[in-house]
Amino acid sequence: MGSDRPLLARVTAHTLYPGVLLAALCTTGFLVQHGLDPTLVVLLVIAGATVPLIFAQLVVPYEPAWRASPTDVSIDLLHMLSTGATTEGWRTLTLGALLAAAAALSGHLGDTPWPTHWPVAVQFAMAMVIGDLGAYWVHRLCHRYDLLWRVHAMHHSSERLYMFSSGRNHPGNAILAYGSQLLPLTLLGTPVEVLALVSVFTAVHGMLQHANVDLRHGLFNHVFATADLHRWHHAANRADSDHNFASNLILWDWVFRTRFLPADREVREVGLPDLALPDNFLHHLASPFVLRRWEVRDP
Repeated sequence: MGSDRPLLARVTAHTLYPGVLLAALCTTGFLVQHGLDPTLVVLLVIAGATVPLIFAQLVVPYEPAWRASPTDVSIDLLHMLSTGATTEGWRTLTLGALLAAAAALSGHLGDTPWPTHWPVAVQFAMAMVIGDLGAYWVHRLCHRYDLLWRVHAMHHSSERLYMFSSGRNHPGNAILAYGSQLLPLTLLGTPVEVLALVSVFTAVHGMLQHANVDLRHGLFNHVFATADLHRWHHAANRADSDHNFASNLILWDWVFRTRFLPADREVREVGLPDLALPDNFLHHLASPFVLRRWEVRDP
């Protein structure tokens, strides 16, 4: 957009992405270092990050037509609230559960190859690269093999991308996604405080990826899997959506040549035109078992 945009909208567009992520990481590191339970810290920081994102969706939406309908919100909140969390739902609860399990396991592994003597910031960067490799390949395989696609498809069913659509995940998909990232790190002996940082970054970044906010990512598009890139992964055209599988860093999409960000067009239609998944929470939970029932043969 041009310079005629309101000042608040321009500031939000340029600062929200790095600002929210940096604030979340700094808060997590500070609280964990001061003895707070890492799992609780993860939950609290993710919940706090929802506040500026909700505000930004109102101030500077990317696509006004993607403003969530009451049906969308009710279904996505059911996905979240059904897990017992109050804001980020299944995403938050899954991250918290895996983090708790990882913390318990790491205490029984003894000596591990992880360089715990390195600065925490360097350990965090290393964990992001390693964790994203597992998540990248599991995600990519979900788009290739029918059995895994059945578990993953529900996440792509939303025809509007907005913050809470990041929580539209089948429980099996959430386990695959976060397990493929955190469990390899645990087996390598990654400290709990580093796992907490990775968990918070993944959750907050996931909300930013899906948020209906018109942001200016600039050079971040070359390093991170920003909303500019992730919207193409949700594009209604399957030829476009089979790209940008990364969760956090876009590194592995660069390496395996799946990064996709055309300069001559934008994403305005998302979802699965060949799948008429009902707007029903229970049908969503059953979707991996009866997905063929809702296929559209001539979308």
